[in-house]
Amino acid sequence: MSKSSRYTIKDRLEQIAESIELIISRCENIHTANDFLLSPDNVMKFDSCVMRLQAIGEQIGKILKEDNCPLDKYPDIPWMAAYDMRNFISHEYASIDEEIVFDVIKEDLPPMQEAVEKILSEMN
Repeated sequence: MSKSSRYTIKDRLEQIAESIELIISRCENIHTANDFLLSPDNVMKFDSCVMRLQAIGEQIGKILKEDNCPLDKYPDIPWMAAYDMRNFISHEYASIDEEIVFDVIKEDLPPMQEAVEKILSEMN
């Protein structure tokens, strides 16, 4: 762990796990990308999920800089893409495509959640 960091890798992984769980639960009734645009409540879900994706990417970016990065054990998970998405969200928020967000939530987050849970269980 970096001396300058106040959070441990485990703390960061727990934050990622919490964000993934919140996103998945908030999107249970979202079946297409267009569903995000059908009501003000769904637009709010979209915004909250995008902010959580940004938080996930931020934590992943910090973990990737650590020595003995536990994410390296799971090369099939798009860790760097999650960090890149964080950068896009931060700098191009108005250009976010709901199709991409929907695909990330439905396709990428479940295997990422599984990998994070495995890493956390190995740390306990």
